[in-house]
Amino acid sequence: MIDFNSWERVRLGDVAEFGRAKAGHIYPHGASTFQISATRGKVGYLEKPGTVPAKDAVIIPQAGINPRYFNIVMQMNAAEFMRIYATGLNVQEHELANFPIDLHNGDTQDAIVKMVRAVDDKADEAQAELQAMQGLKAKMQDSLFVG
Repeated sequence: MIDFNSWERVRLGDVAEFGRAKAGHIYPHGASTFQISATRGKVGYLEKPGTVPAKDAVIIPQAGINPRYFNIVMQMNAAEFMRIYATGLNVQEHELANFPIDLHNGDTQDAIVKMVRAVDDKADEAQAELQAMQGLKAKMQDSLFVG
């Protein structure tokens, strides 16, 4: 049952595996990344298996947690985490265990992912339309000043 008002706040260390990225290691699709060196709390997501820079930590949620949902929650709570645990420009790797995760039930996780993807798709469409219009504007301006 979808219920946006019911969730449990847990710590990342209780619901995910995490560690500093290793050079050349291939991480699985759905892993989240968190920049821990020279950081402002940048959160990333692996759309496909791949490598991760050594300045990042890789976070893999436990089975039963939608990886995309997990990433959305990390993005939402990154500023809160940084306010508390950032030491200068860095975050200590072990402090990631304290990252706050708001955990909804599985149906709600899937619904949130679906909604966020729909918004992202609309934003991508708007961006593409804007770029096309800017290209058209540039061509029209060029044609106005032809000799």
